[in-house]
Amino acid sequence: MPRRLPLLAAAPVLGLGLAACGSSIEQDELERQVSSTLESQFGVAADVSCPGDLDAEVDASTECTATDPDSGEEVALRITVTSVEGETANFDIAPVE
Repeated sequence: MPRRLPLLAAAPVLGLGLAACGSSIEQDELERQVSSTLESQFGVAADVSCPGDLDAEVDASTECTATDPDSGEEVALRITVTSVEGETANFDIAPVE
């Protein structure tokens, strides 16, 4: 079976919307949104783990880990907030190099 998760490194995902709760994005919501986006964009149903909440302010970032449940392959991802409009924070997902 091909190793699909490393392909993420070649294609950052841009412009995701996420409901912000107060001034931060809750960890479990962030993990769900990143996982859902990876699945819809790349067809990889990765398990995503983030270290905590992410501040809902421009340039705030965190590093999450996506794990392919089939191969156990892990990829580190940097999640960076690009804009905040009302209750929605948009962010980029890019591989950590």
